[in-house]
Amino acid sequence: MVPQRRAAAGFPIPRRHSVTTSIRLPRATPAEKGVDPAGILAFLDEVAAGGLELHSFMLFRGGAVVAEGFWKPYGADRVHMQHSATKSWTAAAVGLAIGEGRFALDDKVIGFFPDQLPAQVSDNLAAMTVRDLLTMRSGHTTGISGGEWRRMGGSWVEAFLREPVDEAPGRTFIYSSASSYMLSAIVTKVTGQTVRDYLEPRLFRPLGMGTILWDVSPEGVSSGGNGLCCVTEDVVKFGALHLQNGVWDGRQVLPAEWVREATRNQVDEVWMADLDGKRFRPRDPSQRSPADRREGYGYQWWMTPHDGYRASGVYGQQCVVLPAQDAVIAVTAAMRNGDRRLMTALWSKLYPALAGAGPDAARLQPVLEARLAALALPEAEGAAQSPMAAAVDSRRFVFDANEDGVAAIALDFAADRVVFSLSDHRGTHRIESGLGHAVEGDTTMTGNLLHHEYQPDSLRVIARGVWRDERRLEMMWRFVETAFCDTVTLTFGDGDVRLDRRVNTNAGPLERPTLLGRAA
Repeated sequence: MVPQRRAAAGFPIPRRHSVTTSIRLPRATPAEKGVDPAGILAFLDEVAAGGLELHSFMLFRGGAVVAEGFWKPYGADRVHMQHSATKSWTAAAVGLAIGEGRFALDDKVIGFFPDQLPAQVSDNLAAMTVRDLLTMRSGHTTGISGGEWRRMGGSWVEAFLREPVDEAPGRTFIYSSASSYMLSAIVTKVTGQTVRDYLEPRLFRPLGMGTILWDVSPEGVSSGGNGLCCVTEDVVKFGALHLQNGVWDGRQVLPAEWVREATRNQVDEVWMADLDGKRFRPRDPSQRSPADRREGYGYQWWMTPHDGYRASGVYGQQCVVLPAQDAVIAVTAAMRNGDRRLMTALWSKLYPALAGAGPDAARLQPVLEARLAALALPEAEGAAQSPMAAAVDSRRFVFDANEDGVAAIALDFAADRVVFSLSDHRGTHRIESGLGHAVEGDTTMTGNLLHHEYQPDSLRVIARGVWRDERRLEMMWRFVETAFCDTVTLTFGDGDVRLDRRVNTNAGPLERPTLLGRAA
């Protein structure tokens, strides 16, 4: 049974952690492939100066990885959520299915789902094609974010088909994860497999990829627009497959014509919309700025400067393919509204390094290697011990009714760690934090309101706690297969506690309302 995940709260999500790719890509020094290490160092400097939270970075050039870095505790063997970069993988499944003659670009969407149509099918809905879904020109006037559907049970296909189609399809670009989901549902309809299972023998295995995790909807369809998790090296492999026109080890894995069409500009008029946590809403044309316009869109791929293209996910997940430079750049990250700053750093610092190695390349190579090996995210500082620990050890604090559904918390201290327990509407959840050091484990902790509505049944977490002062315990929970890192602060009074929780990035609010509890 291949690993599947359920996207909506309450659905089972089997997980496997710390996986590795089956076949490692070749390695070379930057200079051996005509890349200047000075430019890579300049990129890392820009990332640090801008306070950008990167989790991984990998540069592939001329058939080899020439630079790679992982900000501890992230590492080469950890899968990472790709968010909307998933869409480009879904497009690959569509291309394969079309190549196998299972359906065509101009097939009507409603033809795949005759038993799930609304009572009244509008002319615009009837006219919508597979091509319209691929190019984000479905005719809808708002786009659906995965954060809206992850809260929803029932059929996502039927929810899509109920959406009013106010404009003729094929005209206006409206970015929507729902369109990508429908592409996934179409592949499942004609193959009888999830996109994840369909791609396993056709793409994942030929490229020597490791475990690929992919959320599925309540109706058992790979989420299409988001939800794929893989290691960074497999992101590079996916980009390199397209760079090589669908060829891998001499075998045509993806149809070459599909790769050409998917990665060329299909939509010229592409304006970014505002995300309110649920919907992408286009800005009034009078309020647009030139910076809001994008280079164009292919079949679930964004066009880039320098005749490139990229798979792009929220919070900074990137797979940038630069055919003219024979290069692929992969990044995983956790940045709120940081996509533009990341891409600016990439184009201004890293891209020029592809022009050729400079005269100092040999001298800078050990400097670069040391810099990449030392990458790490900052940790909270504070004391490992406080007299308050003994006073609150094994005590239970209860809370009045609140919107987060938190009923009670408890803490159990040992010499160098603490187990935090929280009871809410989903059950009782625990995270063990090292005091002054990190501890790795699994948890069921509720977090969807801070995590773009993602709520797996199990999450890998690295947790560290410090006493900020005698009465204030701060725990950092880093969910290392995602972009999210929560900071939970407990401030103890005489028989009461204040609970504050915030997150590093989210499509919605970054913190939850303060909760006040009392000793039971």
